[in-house]
Amino acid sequence: MDRATIDVEAASAYVRGRRTLEGGYCFYRTPSWGVEEPNAPDTLAALGSLRLLEVAPAQPHQTADWLLSLQAPGGGYATLTIGWASLRALALLGRGPERSPDSWLSAWSEQLLEERPTRQPRPWLLELLRLAELFELRGVTPDRARLTRLLERSVAAHGGWPRDAAELETTGVVSELIRRARLEPVAARSTVAFLQACEDPALGLRTTPDAAATTVGALWGGVTVARNRLQALRHPEAIAASIALLQRRDGGFGERHRALTTLRDTWLALRAWSTLAELQAPGSAAEKAGGGGSAEASRGQPGPDRR
Repeated sequence: MDRATIDVEAASAYVRGRRTLEGGYCFYRTPSWGVEEPNAPDTLAALGSLRLLEVAPAQPHQTADWLLSLQAPGGGYATLTIGWASLRALALLGRGPERSPDSWLSAWSEQLLEERPTRQPRPWLLELLRLAELFELRGVTPDRARLTRLLERSVAAHGGWPRDAAELETTGVVSELIRRARLEPVAARSTVAFLQACEDPALGLRTTPDAAATTVGALWGGVTVARNRLQALRHPEAIAASIALLQRRDGGFGERHRALTTLRDTWLALRAWSTLAELQAPGSAAEKAGGGGSAEASRGQPGPDRR
């Protein structure tokens, strides 16, 4: 496989092969061992991946029925993660929940927007993004002033999130949260400066400014910040090569080079690839804002290998 391309057909086969007998998806599905354990996050990742690959999911009605079974009689879900994944996956299938989850969402909003200094920052910021995505899906307006204050208090002095240990994936999460919740930009200049400090001619993007490695999350986070801040990237070809390097022989993608293949990482990789292509498209907003980018950036775009 060329280091700057991805194998679309292999990726599609991997995702489709993760579908279980119940209609949901599971990254560790192993029929030969009788392992059929669908879960909502993997199902969302699979459907999101198939959408990016322009492949129709098999028996979507069965998948939707399985997702509908995860909702409690009162309209809620066992966890925010399950509810987020279920509702977003249903939306990808053109379906909605059988009962309104809005009261359940409101309760989660109050909990997540509480001032709690002992909260673990990375999972909290990810949960805020998931809440914002569900609010957007349901047409609900978040408490933008409160949300902005929390983000301003959690940004690192040199830019990036979280405050005590800023890294590119979580910075991408916050950038996407700001976009989804339609907030005024928070620490816009320092966020761009943090992104630029993470750029690398060999890896494309590093996890942190002083790291010597990258991950699928960092690659997704970096291109997401670049798109949302209309910032041209200096090493798009290196980013494309780093993404392609994460694809395994089974067609899926891992968190790092040679890491275990998962549906979550496959979806992140495909989202990063798609966003990078968007950024490199002639006449894109990022290209115009960056004056066309570097000479390297102007040479071609990443494109799927449909072998």
